[in-house]
Amino acid sequence: MSPPTGVSVSTIAATATATECHMLKIEDYKRLRTMHCVGTHFDSCPFQAAGRTWRIHCYPNGSHHNVKDHVSLYLVLDAASAGDIHVEVELSLVPQPGVLGALWPPYSWKQTFVFNGKTSPVHGFPMFIQRELLEAWPGFFHDDGFAVRCDVTVIGKVAEKEPVVQARDLKRLGVVCHCSDETCKRYHSGAARSVMWIREAFVKLFLGCFRVRT
Repeated sequence: MSPPTGVSVSTIAATATATECHMLKIEDYKRLRTMHCVGTHFDSCPFQAAGRTWRIHCYPNGSHHNVKDHVSLYLVLDAASAGDIHVEVELSLVPQPGVLGALWPPYSWKQTFVFNGKTSPVHGFPMFIQRELLEAWPGFFHDDGFAVRCDVTVIGKVAEKEPVVQARDLKRLGVVCHCSDETCKRYHSGAARSVMWIREAFVKLFLGCFRVRT
């Protein structure tokens, strides 16, 4: 089927890398909390995800005074990576194994951020979880420790011109197809007539509603 002259279609769609994850285990949590005041953090080891190098910053007493009763978590892009990168980040508490962990609902934060290794390498969740809630949650907190799962998905976009104009797109445009195939021609002509009939009916109804009566 040949498309009508002068009609073309392109598509813009989001693309995503395969989601990759890293687990950060935190042990001797209360000692670490004592060692780090508000606004100070400890780091995970660097890890690879979506072809880039990352770290997790954990602030056991909050990243600033407004959230000092929370644990703050941030994902950090290696400074060597330049350019904007759209990243879907999900940080989740990892449940304890067995029945104990299965009794509790999942707990996670998820958001898309724009990272840039030079200008904005750090994004995350300053109010990830209240300390009191975490420490009283046996499904996640056990033996003075807990674990966090970090899922990283890099989002992109692609624009493509479609090599062939599809029948459904011609129908949406209200364009009559001039192809030589009789079945196709009847289909498009009928679709175009239907569109024109709906338009004419709408115009008549609209004008009828506002007709001036004498």
